[in-house]
Amino acid sequence: MKLKIFGKKSLSQLLFYITRLTTIGYGIFLLFIGYAFASEDFIGISNGQFQIEVPLTDSAIKGYYDLSTIGSIIVFFIFYTLFFYILSMVFKTFREEVLFTKLAIKYLTYFTIINLFFPFVYGILQIIISYKIDFNDLSIAFLHIILGIFSMFIVTIFKQGVQLQEETELTI
Repeated sequence: MKLKIFGKKSLSQLLFYITRLTTIGYGIFLLFIGYAFASEDFIGISNGQFQIEVPLTDSAIKGYYDLSTIGSIIVFFIFYTLFFYILSMVFKTFREEVLFTKLAIKYLTYFTIINLFFPFVYGILQIIISYKIDFNDLSIAFLHIILGIFSMFIVTIFKQGVQLQEETELTI
C-alpha cells in the first residue's frame, strides 16, 4: 500500500490528527498549570521553589517560584499550543483535493510569522522579566527562525501555484 502525501487518506491527514491532538494536549496542560498556580491546588511551595504534581503520573514540574520561571513556562505552553494549532491547520489544507488555495497560503503565512517573530518576542520578554537571556533557548530560537524562513519560501511557491491555477481556469 502506497501512502499519498496530499489528499484524503494521506500522510497530511495523519499529521493533521497528530498535530491537532498535540495542540489539545498542550492546551490542557497550559490550563492545568494556570489553574495550579491560580488556585494553589496540586502545588507545593517551599524554600522559594514550587512543585506541581501532575495527576495520573508520578511526575512533577519543579522550578523557582518567581515571575521569570512561571512566565517562561506559561509563554512556552502558549507558543507551542499556537504552533501546533497553526501547523494542524496547514496539514488540514493539505488534505483537500486542490492543494494551492488561498486558505493554505493564509495558514502557511501564519506559520511563517509565528516562527520568525516569536523567538524575538520571547527574547524581549525574557529580558524584561528576568533581565537576561537564557542561551539554552537560542538553539531552539534559531531552529524556529530557520523553519520560518523555509516556510516563507513555501508561501511564495503556493502564491505562484494559486496564480497559475487561476490563469489556467481563465483559459478554460
